[in-house]
Amino acid sequence: MEIMPIRYDLSSMINDMVNVAAEQAKKKSLSFTLNVDKSIPRILEGDEYHIRQVMMNIVNNAIKYTERGGVTVSLTYEKTDEYNIMLRCAISDTGIGIKTDDIDHIFRPFEHLESTRRFSTDGSGLGLPIVQRLLNLMDSELKVESGFHKGSTFSFEIPQ
Repeated sequence: MEIMPIRYDLSSMINDMVNVAAEQAKKKSLSFTLNVDKSIPRILEGDEYHIRQVMMNIVNNAIKYTERGGVTVSLTYEKTDEYNIMLRCAISDTGIGIKTDDIDHIFRPFEHLESTRRFSTDGSGLGLPIVQRLLNLMDSELKVESGFHKGSTFSFEIPQ
């Protein structure tokens, strides 16, 4: 995998994600909320393709493992110098959550947790390991906060 930074329109990327995710959430009668800091620069430079892939993978998982309530995507930023920012993304859900002891397991290829067996696990178990690898290549990492039966928040920061 290679990181290819380009100039991209953040609002276009967000719009594409929302169009797909909101429809998926609606099919499950879930709410889908987007909170975006309106002062984030619109044009950024980074690997739009892989950032989009990371966000969609996490959002898809959040919707997949949530039976009621909803999913919230929040985007904020911090200026790091005159030309650069740290883009922050947090995706929260009211889903089944993850036991503390199981959090490390979700980053292992081909793993499905016992608590997820009753859900449609039509995936290979490679999504989050790939997300973590992509984020590492972009000088970031995926952080997880979760409470079993209370939901989860997956977050990352990417220099742009």
